[in-house]
Amino acid sequence: MAFVNSILPWTDAPVRENANLVAHLSEHLPAAWLRYLPASITLFVDREVSETAVSQFLHGMAEHLRCELDRRITRQSRFVSLGLLTADEVEAFLTQRTAAQPWAIYFSKNGGLGRRKSGRGEADGSRGVIPCSTMQNHGVAWAQAEDGRLRIWLATARREGCDWDWESDIGHESAHAAFAQVPLFVQAFPQIGENVLSDIANAGELQPIHITQMIYLYSEIAVVAMRGESRATATGLPVANPAELDALLRLSAELAGNLGFERATQTCERSEGMIGVNHGDEIFEIAAPILRIIPHLTQFTNDREPPTLHVFEKALASAGRPSMLRGA
Repeated sequence: MAFVNSILPWTDAPVRENANLVAHLSEHLPAAWLRYLPASITLFVDREVSETAVSQFLHGMAEHLRCELDRRITRQSRFVSLGLLTADEVEAFLTQRTAAQPWAIYFSKNGGLGRRKSGRGEADGSRGVIPCSTMQNHGVAWAQAEDGRLRIWLATARREGCDWDWESDIGHESAHAAFAQVPLFVQAFPQIGENVLSDIANAGELQPIHITQMIYLYSEIAVVAMRGESRATATGLPVANPAELDALLRLSAELAGNLGFERATQTCERSEGMIGVNHGDEIFEIAAPILRIIPHLTQFTNDREPPTLHVFEKALASAGRPSMLRGA
């Protein structure tokens, strides 16, 4: 595949670039599955990385995505068979917003995102990348164009000094870029504790930190639900404890109306907050209403600050009207 000499957008480091990785993947995946991929996938490669290493990466990526997409399609059908979402709803959720956040994969010579000064809480510069607090090789990058517009990427590298982790670096990250985008403000917000929501009595008390946490958890739960990605937490999900999960569902129901959140809350209570993502129906019952509201939050993906409570509530409430998932 062809590369051109370029620069890494968030550091200006010299790299080789292929901006159309989807075309390469189309040669290795069933044509009908391409609609599930992020619409824009760019591979940046440090000039010190050998062509052999790049070829091995591309082969491994294609092989893993074949397994990854097959798994998602299987789990997609569970939402339908359980009567939680229609086939059209789930299909639209997975395919209608694949262009919302370009995916930038960075094959750095030693691993890592190659970041310089940018860090959490520093999203006000003209360019940079903010890593995930727990996965420093995953993050959100941005660069401001001459016309003032902000370009945002989901940025992915391998861990420093490590090989590619196909499940984490390709499976998990491709899911985020395709249907559960990570807003810039989620990464930029200072470190959020594990029990942010559980002390909130009602939605009227929500502050920017709580709204940020809710949007972050929606995105992560959607990914683990569609992938069957269990976490080593008290809930089995990317939620620290059952009280935080209960609060997330309770507050969401208050803001968005039912949309399935009543059933999700009951599921959380019945399971005592421990959700097996690869057995039982609970993960699908909890994730279904979240899949309904995520499309209404995609508008915030490129924002440096979380929406106000009024705007957030309005976005969630809109999910109760004729759904974006149905193409309305």
